[in-house]
Amino acid sequence: MSTFQTWLESVQKQGVKMGLERIRHALELVGDPQRSAPSLLVGGTNGKGSTVTYATALLAAAGHTIGSTTSPHLVDYRERFVVDGRLITPEELESVGSALHARVAEEPGLEELTFFELGTLVAAAWFQERKVDASVWEVGMGGEFDASRASEPCVLALTNVDLDHCAFLGEDVEAIARTKARAAPAGGVVVTTETRPDRLEPIREEVAAAGARLLVAGEDFRWRFDDGLSFEYGGLRLDQVPLAMRGAHQGQNAACAIAAVAAFCAESGIRAPSPWEAAEAVGRARLPGRLERLRAGPGAPAFVLDGAHNPAGAQALAVALAEMRRPPERVWLFACMADKDRAPLIEAVLPHVDRVVCARGMTSDRFESPEVLAAEVTAAGGISEISGTTEEATNHLKNRLSIRDEVLVAGSLYAVGDVRRALGFVPK
Repeated sequence: MSTFQTWLESVQKQGVKMGLERIRHALELVGDPQRSAPSLLVGGTNGKGSTVTYATALLAAAGHTIGSTTSPHLVDYRERFVVDGRLITPEELESVGSALHARVAEEPGLEELTFFELGTLVAAAWFQERKVDASVWEVGMGGEFDASRASEPCVLALTNVDLDHCAFLGEDVEAIARTKARAAPAGGVVVTTETRPDRLEPIREEVAAAGARLLVAGEDFRWRFDDGLSFEYGGLRLDQVPLAMRGAHQGQNAACAIAAVAAFCAESGIRAPSPWEAAEAVGRARLPGRLERLRAGPGAPAFVLDGAHNPAGAQALAVALAEMRRPPERVWLFACMADKDRAPLIEAVLPHVDRVVCARGMTSDRFESPEVLAAEVTAAGGISEISGTTEEATNHLKNRLSIRDEVLVAGSLYAVGDVRRALGFVPK
């Protein structure tokens, strides 16, 4: 095993550790690569990865070389690091990672660097090496103490605020809104599509405390989504642009990205996309695992993969499923983490499926047992059955259902990654 791979495995044992001291120290040791280009940070509860994808596509459409980093990855760790639409190669990852190890790993205080912090360090170093014009970063969890904040953004995009990671971020939406908004760049700009008063007012207060400017959907820019996305801000106007990513919630994510990119270009001084370029960019942007439809081969059922894993994500998924054609049989392959509030997810999705196959995910020991999941589904009035791993369940359903049927995979992005791997959809 390589030096970097050994290091990567060792930091996975550190778990979640809030705070910016370690990552800022590590970045300083390697020359603060995050300062080599301006950065845009995307936070919120749901839709962060999609918003990063839209923002990256918008900036690339304007002719810029863009680095982006998201989490979690679905199948391959390299998915977290992308420049110009290309994943970091295994050779590049080893080269960058080994160079960082030589300068950081033995430094006092950094022996407890976390998995996410190491990813932040790798992204910053690789983006500098590739001489990107700008970078787009996804907040891992929360905002105030998240390592992604060390990217030193000039603009923060906040998609929405809902209950998730309550043990770390707070037990109500006001507390969660505050910790997310505290990632606001001092003197910079915060853009949000969150408009519910109990979330928006704490955001306003925290943004003002940071000395940042706030742009709010419905006040400073406008959007709607019916047959496509319509958007208006300043001189930029789009009319009913169809989106490749499915679901009405993607309209909100795209609108947040467009407004954030407009603000980012104004703050950083780089060229903004034209209306035509913006429409082309958001229209073709895609991200795996977000209402993604795959088919394993001739005669196989369709697999619809979505990362919904919290109450708000479950509601968005339920709305999307209600708008989709109902196949003769739709089976839900359900795997979920033990620490998640699963009742709202089960309640939202059950009306749209015929039965539920409960399985255990393969990439984390945090997955709940299939037996517990099945009992919860049955208690909610659903038809459940117990399987083994997500891979076993995927192979069983692939071979037993017809081409007209459908398998919904939801409950965890990690489980989505398991199924993509089992179906043979892996990064090259």
